Amino acid sequence: MTRRLATLAALYLAALIVAATVFDLAEGRDIWNSLWWAVVTATTVGYGDLSPTTAVGRGVAVALMHLTTLLVMPLLTAEIAAKLIVDSDAFTHDEQEQLKDAVLRLEAKVEALLALDVRARDGGDPPPS
Repeated sequence: MTRRLATLAALYLAALIVAATVFDLAEGRDIWNSLWWAVVTATTVGYGDLSPTTAVGRGVAVALMHLTTLLVMPLLTAEIAAKLIVDSDAFTHDEQEQLKDAVLRLEAKVEALLALDVRARDGGDPPPS
């Protein structure tokens, strides 16, 4: 697992635990039901078996839903998709540098050939002085 993916997963888990803890304290539920509520709310399933009745509980629900659906889940999905979409034909940095050097050498050779062609059309090299 990459570092970014692990960080996002840890962020998601932390959000669930914090939300469950606040829900537990605000709503007077046990931690396991609160954790269940946090998972169901974060995934926007919303079974309705547990719902907040206090302002703090509702605030946590809104924050959790927005955090997970607008930030954490899209970033997790993008990170996983980025790992699946890998161009195995992509040049490495060293290969790119080698290609740039080769192009510069070719450009120098083309310029030298063009200069020879111009001198040949002009009647050759002028005599040395």
